[in-house]
Amino acid sequence: MYKDQTGDPLLRRTLDWRENDRKMIEYMTAKGVEMARALGVKEFNAYPGYSDYDVTRYQSTPAHGGTFMAPTPDRGVVNPCLQHWQLPNLFVLGASAFPNTGSANPTPRILALTYRTADALVDRYLKKPEPLA
Repeated sequence: MYKDQTGDPLLRRTLDWRENDRKMIEYMTAKGVEMARALGVKEFNAYPGYSDYDVTRYQSTPAHGGTFMAPTPDRGVVNPCLQHWQLPNLFVLGASAFPNTGSANPTPRILALTYRTADALVDRYLKKPEPLA
């Protein structure tokens, strides 16, 4: 177990591609090659597929997950206002509420959720500190 200088436990997150990730890439690569050939593309380089996760290659890829947002506490860690289900005075901002990366840069979604949380904090929570969902 990892601990900080005061002996409190620290979270360790290990990332790697799973078999399903690799199979999806293989499938989409094959489809891309098929489309390229059908379009008459003369030269292309097919994606070689995933090897082990390497932070140097993916250093701009945001890590997601860990505190999933859900409509009920049995399905996630935070509510739609990013308020922790069990600790109502804890709000978790960032991409950790997302179950995956989606199809585009997550920054606009992070900003939208941050604005939603800020509005909920100012308009509701500060007036009556309780669960917002």
